[in-house]
Amino acid sequence: MHLRRGTRTSPSIAVACVSAIAAALVVSAVPAAAQSQIVSLDASRDQMTFGRAVVLSGIVTEPSAVGQTVEIVDAADQIVASAIADDEGRFRTSLMPRKNSTLRAKWEDKVSGPVTVRVKPLLTLNMKPAGLFGKAKVRGMIKPLLDGGRVVVTLLRNGRPVATRSPLMTSPRFDTSFVVRKPGRYKAMVQPAGSDLVPARARTSAFVTALPSLVPGSRSRSVKLLEKRLIDLGYYLPGADRVYDSKTYDAVIAFNKVQRRARVGTVSAATWRSLADPIRPRPRLKTKRFHIEIDQTRQVLLVVDKAKVRWVLHTSTGAGGITHDGHFVVSRKLGGTSGGGLYYPSYFDGLRAIHGWPSVPTYPASHGCSRVPMWAAQWIYGLADIGTRVIIYH
Repeated sequence: MHLRRGTRTSPSIAVACVSAIAAALVVSAVPAAAQSQIVSLDASRDQMTFGRAVVLSGIVTEPSAVGQTVEIVDAADQIVASAIADDEGRFRTSLMPRKNSTLRAKWEDKVSGPVTVRVKPLLTLNMKPAGLFGKAKVRGMIKPLLDGGRVVVTLLRNGRPVATRSPLMTSPRFDTSFVVRKPGRYKAMVQPAGSDLVPARARTSAFVTALPSLVPGSRSRSVKLLEKRLIDLGYYLPGADRVYDSKTYDAVIAFNKVQRRARVGTVSAATWRSLADPIRPRPRLKTKRFHIEIDQTRQVLLVVDKAKVRWVLHTSTGAGGITHDGHFVVSRKLGGTSGGGLYYPSYFDGLRAIHGWPSVPTYPASHGCSRVPMWAAQWIYGLADIGTRVIIYH
């Protein structure tokens, strides 16, 4: 219809035009509106823990839907569940989703509005108590297995995070471990990372590190942890086992000497705490060349290489200051026992030598030599080659 300029439109024509336009708009809107009215969908919950079911229900208002199948489809239009409409057009089914899902009910070509259901992963976590310097083993499980995601396990000491692990996930179960480096109250926590599932976490029960008293003759896992810690700190021991013998005793004495603690060979709770936060011995001579130092104040022998103390050994030097301070070299060695009873001596100042002796007190007691325990004599003899520098000081 074309109107010429200046021509007045009659009211009846204008009303007819408006009615025609409105009718056209109503017709075009019918399909979408009708679909949302014809099929509806509700979920019993919008969030659940993995392994639990969500109930999906709704109604189809078309009478012909009675006895017909209503499909539940996901965002990719894949069928995940179905139900039969009853005499009133109502339907009901359940679903255990493995991931966050946006769902719709579909009957013939009619589709409901979307319903989103989010999944919270199922997490379990356990930790085996460990002694100080031991390994706390952590085991857990997450379901569902994260697709491209991972879990982060955190070790908490006195409520504060001190270490994290992200174990390889090849199955729902995972294992990891932490070294317990300081005394305290420990628990572990796990949570997923890199996943769009509902945030979740799990914690273990707590344990407190035991600080047992140990004496010569003790036999336990704690003895082995003690010996391994001493070796890690550079106090010479030929190995670590569960037996607190004379070697352990001498290494503990050397440690207490360096820490400026009472020179005893037994272990208390205070010893464990000192082992966790020790004083580190430093060489007197700043050279990268291998050498031996004897600290007469602390009565310890230090094996130094590349300007670092590699090993510390219990020693007893000359009573009354008869062992001279100064710089010396190993000039003579004897593989065996000397006429004077020195066991595997390495001489550095005339008849003064580093050697094994049955008695090595915690104080200066020799005739000028540096006594070491018999069990360590051959070891230090093997290190002190002819020409090795020996630095003695207070």
